Amino acid sequence: MRKNNDQILYTNSFAATIRTKPGSVGIKSLMVKNVRWYQYQLNKFKEGENVTLVVTNKKPKRTEQQNRYYWGVYLPIIAKESGEEQRNKKYIDLLHERFAGELLTEGIYEIFGKKVRLRKSTAQLSISEFCNYIMDIERLTGIEAPPTEMWGLDPLPRPTPSYPQE
Repeated sequence: MRKNNDQILYTNSFAATIRTKPGSVGIKSLMVKNVRWYQYQLNKFKEGENVTLVVTNKKPKRTEQQNRYYWGVYLPIIAKESGEEQRNKKYIDLLHERFAGELLTEGIYEIFGKKVRLRKSTAQLSISEFCNYIMDIERLTGIEAPPTEMWGLDPLPRPTPSYPQE
């Protein structure tokens, strides 16, 4: 976000997939992967405001800010909550390996009779994939990720609370 001549300019990304509409021939549509994140971004604009939509197949990589938040904030919190010293770097590295191994596995292959797990690196994740990765860790551990806004990041997409019908 930046200000330009009394106008706020938003440039945010979201992940989507191109799909052919069911029952149609050659008519494609954009299927947003995280509807809550997309809606959050749309809500930044005023009603009736003209916008420009840029569609590209290039994924913006996770940011350095996201990386610092993950390694310097969230993993140390998880380490502390699990009873380990917050500054125990080896334990933090082990947490990272566990989460990446479980949540970013692309397949298990057999090489020379031994099973090998192939996983994505967090450096390969896009901005939105990295947000989803943080949310997956939160669900796996039950340890809530602290608000990201304090580290200059957009808020994590949180589920909208549902209230019981009366």
